[in-house]
Amino acid sequence: MSTSTPPARPRLAAHVLARRHLVGEEERVILHDARTGQLLQLGPREWVLLSAADGTRDVEGIVIAAAREGAHARVPAAQAFFAELHAAGLLGADDAGEDAGPWSAVAPAAPALDPGERDPRERPLEVLPDFSLHCDGRGSCCRIYASILFDPEEAARARALRPDVLSGGARHERVFTPERGTWPCAASVVAMRDGRCAYLEGEGRCSLHAKGGPEAKPLGCRTFPTSFIDDGESVRVSVAVECACVLASVGRPGGAPLLDPRLVTRGDLDERIDVARLPDRAQVAPGATASRAEVVAWSRRLAAATPPPDVAAGLFSLAAALEVEGLAEGAIARFERPDPLDPAALAPWLAALHGRAARRAREDAAWRSERDLARRATRWIADATLALGEPDLLAALLLSPVRAPDRERFALRAALHGHRLLGALPLSLALRDRAVRLVVARALPAVVAGEGADDPACAEPIALVEAALRGHGLDAYAAEAAMAG
Repeated sequence: MSTSTPPARPRLAAHVLARRHLVGEEERVILHDARTGQLLQLGPREWVLLSAADGTRDVEGIVIAAAREGAHARVPAAQAFFAELHAAGLLGADDAGEDAGPWSAVAPAAPALDPGERDPRERPLEVLPDFSLHCDGRGSCCRIYASILFDPEEAARARALRPDVLSGGARHERVFTPERGTWPCAASVVAMRDGRCAYLEGEGRCSLHAKGGPEAKPLGCRTFPTSFIDDGESVRVSVAVECACVLASVGRPGGAPLLDPRLVTRGDLDERIDVARLPDRAQVAPGATASRAEVVAWSRRLAAATPPPDVAAGLFSLAAALEVEGLAEGAIARFERPDPLDPAALAPWLAALHGRAARRAREDAAWRSERDLARRATRWIADATLALGEPDLLAALLLSPVRAPDRERFALRAALHGHRLLGALPLSLALRDRAVRLVVARALPAVVAGEGADDPACAEPIALVEAALRGHGLDAYAAEAAMAG
């Protein structure tokens, strides 16, 4: 909360994401503070006023600009509105300063190469083996995420192909909001209708693809669910297990390759593709780190190990071994021959996930459509983790045979190949987090049996859990669980 004077030329801060949603025919704009998780709902009139606050106008100028768009307000009322936003920490500074980073037209400089390091553009592309994608074309991935990004050219092409969508043919702002804040920026986010991309047709087909072919879609949609990460040896090309189609493709030959086989090095990739880079050192366990090369070698050894019948148990046992032995060979043996999952050890993790999912479900109920998949998935996860809070039910689930062991094994293989276990959490905690996700996914079918039975996104519970956790901030539960433990 800020107690200082609001900026004379206000604008939405870079850490605030404005997203337009249509619930039925009612328009709502949701401000999401990425730093605090705070949500604020605005009406269309308030959004027009705020969108005119681009940091170049004082309040009087904002009122005039908004009036030209049919949103009339008195200056004192507008001043009170901006004072409220400022008090909530949602406004940026008068000048660009540090807050302008996300909008800079100048691309950040590439990190300097270490002496003797090979040019990253020459690194080979190492594609996840033995996998090809069969997309069912029913749009599950187009209705679970909060943001679908378009660059200026992609947005203009979309509006030209489908000028009827939200009557946005000549007016960019009718379909899109800035990726961040209200300052002009390189990327825009499409409006959502009942949680679905505005360009998604009723039967789940992308209307841009239908009108203009696959190249008419934004780059992020064309490359999804492929992920790219440079580990210093190669660029690992893997797949995000966040769409039912990914898991439905396991073991099926003849699908589309993750990457055009003609692309062989990083320099062959479209320069707009986001290629993440592993840090020089990674946290293996709280207070213990290892070099990037050591972690990459360990990851390859684990990927070559024989997975146990219960992958979740293997991950939990491996986490405990890492905290004692580090990246030693013996730790992987604990993965292959794990102890049974202990309900008492899982309980605080499930409780933390339930707390976060239940909070988000309450927030979603205030503004999301009942048909919104994100709202439903969050509620299902909250219900599943609540049920697993019953010790007898959790124990019974852990004693039951794993329904889809091939799906769990593939989810781990894809995560290892794409280094998706390495991030903000120490590796040992990330392993426990993944185990918890698998356990929740096992419980999900009983929760969605009624209302979600005919939804293609529910056919693969692991993918639904993965998408909801990453796409809607539920994955922060793991840090809370670790701190509580």
